[in-house]
Amino acid sequence: LHESVPFMYTFSGQAPQQPTLDPILYGELPWFSNFEMAQMIKYGMPGVWTHGFVDMWSPGYLGFMSSNHNGILRMYETFGNGGANTMNRKVAPPNGAGQTSREWYRPSPPYREVVWSMRNNTNYMQTGVLSALQLTSEFPKVVLENFYRKSRNSIEDGKTNAPYGYVIPAPSQQSDVTRLEFVMKTLTTQGIEVGYLEKDFTVKEGRFTAGSYVIKRDQPYGRLAKILLEKQNFPDPNLRTYDDTGWTMGLMTQTKIVEIADKLILEAPTRIQREFKFIAGISGGKSTTAYVVPNYGSNNLIALRYRLKGMSFKAAEQAFKIGDKEFPAGSLIIAAKQNGQEAYDELRTAVSDFSLLTHAVSEMPSVPMHDVDLPRFAVYTMWGSTQEVGWVRHALDQFGVQYDLIYKERVKQGNLRAAYDVILMPNQGGSGKRIVFDIESKGKPLAYTKSDKFKTMGVYGESEDITGGMGLGGVVEFEKFINSGGLLITLGTASFFPAEFGLTRTIDAGRTSPQFYAPGPIVEAEILQPSHPIFYGYDKKTIPVRYANGPLLNVPETDRAKQVLMRLPGGDKSVLSGLMRGANEITNRPAIVDVPVGSGRVLLFATNPCYRWQNHGEFGMLFNSILHYNDFSAAKPKASTSSESGNQK
Repeated sequence: LHESVPFMYTFSGQAPQQPTLDPILYGELPWFSNFEMAQMIKYGMPGVWTHGFVDMWSPGYLGFMSSNHNGILRMYETFGNGGANTMNRKVAPPNGAGQTSREWYRPSPPYREVVWSMRNNTNYMQTGVLSALQLTSEFPKVVLENFYRKSRNSIEDGKTNAPYGYVIPAPSQQSDVTRLEFVMKTLTTQGIEVGYLEKDFTVKEGRFTAGSYVIKRDQPYGRLAKILLEKQNFPDPNLRTYDDTGWTMGLMTQTKIVEIADKLILEAPTRIQREFKFIAGISGGKSTTAYVVPNYGSNNLIALRYRLKGMSFKAAEQAFKIGDKEFPAGSLIIAAKQNGQEAYDELRTAVSDFSLLTHAVSEMPSVPMHDVDLPRFAVYTMWGSTQEVGWVRHALDQFGVQYDLIYKERVKQGNLRAAYDVILMPNQGGSGKRIVFDIESKGKPLAYTKSDKFKTMGVYGESEDITGGMGLGGVVEFEKFINSGGLLITLGTASFFPAEFGLTRTIDAGRTSPQFYAPGPIVEAEILQPSHPIFYGYDKKTIPVRYANGPLLNVPETDRAKQVLMRLPGGDKSVLSGLMRGANEITNRPAIVDVPVGSGRVLLFATNPCYRWQNHGEFGMLFNSILHYNDFSAAKPKASTSSESGNQK
């Protein structure tokens, strides 16, 4: 149930459709939506329609939990007021939102003007749901048989159509087992059967060692496994879609997953495994010198640092070797004694909890190191654009990162540098202007405060007037924060803000053409400064990232070698999953730019490295930015070559 359009849209599963789901579902969805519409018209409720709004490509909404598991999804969008008061609403254009024409899918259109209340909204939603339940109760055998048949069809499809399965190579062949652990737990939480390969097995795609994981498609939720793990090929580039077009789990988490078209995989000797906890703890027992946590890209490193915030950590700025063990740059070094006490017991518990294999060493690394200090950290949010901020907050909360959530009220108070070392501005607003001025004032204050009447308001922040934004005075306060040594990190469309309002005066932020269309594809990105601390744990020069429709950043040619940390190669070949129409428009555009300003810095991500709890493979870049906020100078910029800088904007 969601508020949106007049008077009620009932979901029918229109194109573009997710082709992996059972065709039976695409017969059920219009069956239900047309029945609901007919019933409501019969009851004298106009404005119910079944088509022309939400499509069936991305199965990522909460309601798809049912249809992804061979059930039926019902979803409704109803007319809302933005509040509980009864109001006179103009529905028809130009003053209204439209959707008042008579169409084949809307035989009884909404009124052009209506007196509408929360009661009307609730009546429409409840009647739609009750009508769906009525249809189910009148055809229970059909609904149940369809559920059974869709489950059987999934098994048969896995036996007769490639791909026949997916292999996730053994933990020893993965760069980071904690992201592997996340993938496995996600699959099994969805009821997907994951098999442990009991001995080496060979298919046309290669030989896989014992200990690998096999997802065979001949299972009730084999279709769902395919949806999550396959490359998304959008069916028609001329169509638009309601949400993301790419979500391939192996790419999003940067985990090795191999699609298998050889039917022999169905015969692989496996046993079902439902629990996944990989070897962790401290190898080598107690040390009198130090312990090293290798940095293979685990997001849990930031959780470890915050869990053990009372200890001192160092990070190696280069790869090193102790004995016969090699450690990558960014590995964490913890002295054996902390504050006069043995660190072993507390450290062992923490690294075990976070699945981090740690090594006791008899000598300190001989490479340059820096202290891993925890910053005084704030997350900035607008009042009028909080959804994407919420996903970043969720990730920070899950990994135990401590931060203050600040709004325009705190920014206007000034003196930000006295309170914070780092301020993160997640993807929000869509433009610098929106971020600065936020909700337009209607001439009177719009309060959001906790009171005896509204006890749940103001839990995370309060305001006597949420309109107006930080204003130009807020921009000045951010400028003071940066110039006096602070680090501002902007993600996605929030990176328009520092460029458009002169905080990074040499950086321009452009936009793609109207013909460009990229609803959440996964694309290639090229790391240009691999020694920069934000890339600790990344062992490849080219990585997959989710395209975020952030700004086309323009960096002066003389600054590119130092400031451009990662770029987007662009072009159709760089699109790894999903749809990007006009991919040449982003060719060689900077993806991450590190700009010194005064005594501080601005780190601009044109991408969004923390999106919907999905792109765990990119989280590390954000987390490294927090952990190493005062050690960006540890990077040694690589001189650009003509091939690298020629087309770069």
